[in-house]
Amino acid sequence: MDAPLQVSRILDHGSTVHGTAEVVTWTGAEPRRMSYAEVGRAAARLAHGLRAECGVTGDERVATFMWNNNEHLVAYFAVPSMGAVLHTLNIRLFPDQVAYIANHAEDRVVLVDTTLIPLLARAIGAMTTVRHVVVVGGGDPAPLVEAAGDRITVHRWDDLVAGRPETYDWPQVDERDAAALCYTSGTTGNPKGVAYSHRSIYLHSLQVCMPEGFGLGPGDRELAIVPMFHAMSWGLPYAAFISGASLIMPDRFLQAAPIAEMIAAERPTLAGAVPTIWTDLLAYLDGHEVDTSSLKEVIVGGSACPPALMHAFAERHGIEVIHAWGMTEM
Repeated sequence: MDAPLQVSRILDHGSTVHGTAEVVTWTGAEPRRMSYAEVGRAAARLAHGLRAECGVTGDERVATFMWNNNEHLVAYFAVPSMGAVLHTLNIRLFPDQVAYIANHAEDRVVLVDTTLIPLLARAIGAMTTVRHVVVVGGGDPAPLVEAAGDRITVHRWDDLVAGRPETYDWPQVDERDAAALCYTSGTTGNPKGVAYSHRSIYLHSLQVCMPEGFGLGPGDRELAIVPMFHAMSWGLPYAAFISGASLIMPDRFLQAAPIAEMIAAERPTLAGAVPTIWTDLLAYLDGHEVDTSSLKEVIVGGSACPPALMHAFAERHGIEVIHAWGMTEM
C-alpha cells in the first residue's frame, strides 16, 4: 500500500505484465526488435556491466549521447533503477556547451551511439569528470581516445553486457531521489539542469496514459520521434511500459521519407514530434501515396504549431494534430 514510486517498478511492470509489447528501432533496412521482457533482461545486464566495469555504485551520473533506439531505452531503465542518475546529453548543442553540461553534472560515464562518435570527440577532451565511454555499435572509437587520451576507458556495449546476469536486485531508493537529469538551453546564460525524481517520473507517466493525456493502452503503438534527450521524450518511453503500448524508435532517420516508411510498415497509432517534423512530413504525404490509416493522432510540442498545418493533416490525411505544452523544468 505504501510502496515507493520508483523507475524500477515501471520496468518490472512493463517487462512482466506487458512483456510481449515491443520496441522497434528503424535501421533503414530490417528493423531491430526487442520485447519488453527482453528490455528488462538487457537493463539488468547493463546495470551489472556499469557497476563492474565503470564503478557505478551510487548516484553517479551516467550520460547518454544517443539517438532514439533500443539501447537508449535500456539505459533509460537500467541507470535510474540501479540508483544512479541518467543524464541525457543534447546532441544538437555546440561542443563547448556539451562539455560544460557534462562537467556541471559531473558525469562519470557516457554512452554514445557509434554514428555520434565524431560529435562527442569534439567535446570529450574538455569533459573533466568523464572516466568511461561505452560505444553502442561497431564504429571506430579512436577519435575519442585521441581527444581524451588515457583519462578515459572505452568499452563496447556488447562486451560490457556479455555474460552478465539477466536479473538485478534493484535497490530501494528514496522515491524523491534524482532519477534523471535534463539541461534546458531555453534560458539566459549557460544551460540549467533539471533533476527529475523517481516519484515525478512515475506520476507523470501515469498522467500521460490518462484519457486527457495521450490515452495510451496495450493496443497502441507510439512513434516516438521527439528526442529522448528532450524533456525525457515527453515521458513517452516510461508511459509505454506502464500502459503496454509498443514503441517505434526512428534512430537517426528523421527525414520525411523514412518516417513515412515507418508509418506504413510499423502501423503506429500515435506519434509525437516538433512542428518542423510534421511540416516536412505533410509535404511528403501530399506528393506520395503512403498508407497512414493506422495513425489517428499526432502530438506536437516544442514550439507553436501553425493552425493551417493542423487543419491540413485532418482534412487531407485524417490525422488529428493535438497541441501539447510543457517545459523541461516542469
